[in-house]
Amino acid sequence: MTENNTTSEKKAYYIVTNEQGEEFLLPYYSETFRVLMDDKDTIRDILNCLLGLDHDHEIIDLDYEFEKPIDVFMPEDDFARLDVWVTTKDNRYFNIELQNRSHPFFLDRLQLYNSYQTLRGKYEYNRSTYFKLMDEKERKVHFYELPETVSIWLCHFSILKSKDIFKDTWAVYSEDEVRRSDSTHRALPIFSKNRYIIVDLPNFKKLRKNISSREDYWLKLLSQGPLEVPELKDPIFRDALNRLRVSRISPEQLKALEEHMFDKHADEAIEAEIWLKAEAKGREQERAENKVDTEAVLRAKGLSESLITEIQSELEALRQNRHVEK
Repeated sequence: MTENNTTSEKKAYYIVTNEQGEEFLLPYYSETFRVLMDDKDTIRDILNCLLGLDHDHEIIDLDYEFEKPIDVFMPEDDFARLDVWVTTKDNRYFNIELQNRSHPFFLDRLQLYNSYQTLRGKYEYNRSTYFKLMDEKERKVHFYELPETVSIWLCHFSILKSKDIFKDTWAVYSEDEVRRSDSTHRALPIFSKNRYIIVDLPNFKKLRKNISSREDYWLKLLSQGPLEVPELKDPIFRDALNRLRVSRISPEQLKALEEHMFDKHADEAIEAEIWLKAEAKGREQERAENKVDTEAVLRAKGLSESLITEIQSELEALRQNRHVEK
């Protein structure tokens, strides 16, 4: 048995083998996702697909960086790191995040990272050649101008409320516009430069059984792995699969991949979820015990069951109000 085979057996949780005995990385984890995405053409093609960009608006050229540190204020000086930070030649900024776990503060994290992305985008926009070529007056006029920033979240868990779609766009809307929206008047985002693209990969697996578009290919690869997509002659697809072949990766590289496979922040979020559930369970048990004690006292005073129920409801409302105030 070769050293490479021994290593592969130990790494079975992120390696799959086809009928011919070829081994492939599953692109579900932070490190293996970066192996797949380490190519300009792949990133460009995925972005053009997910954003639905036509020929006149598609991304032509870009630069990218993995685990882009966002050097703005973070709690406890722990810098945010964006999975795939993309800058296009026409000054658009994208962040592509792969998420394997849901947790109580996932939406908070989504918004937090989008905020950091917006700040970083503005920082780089003001230092771009385009901005620097403006004369002084133009730069003052454009002082508050923000570039287009899109935050893309590929989720290996159910996140969309509707089960009839696998992709949705989130943005800031006017509540009044949404309320008055109908078939003739559709509400539009107040600020279209900043938005989220949310991909629900479990929904995709249920809704799209066959590959009928380039987007289908990428999302099937990301949601179901390299054994579920065909080997095509298209050079971008072919090269993407080749990057995931274990045979091209040394045992030392595989070991290095494993050491950074998981997101520590996601693990901490899971711990927070467990703590919050335990805390909520404790409060629920305490309320139940208090309710029993209160009912016993009220019955001892000879009150009717209907009056006891009414009093208990009022007490519970008071407890809820105090909890909100805290």
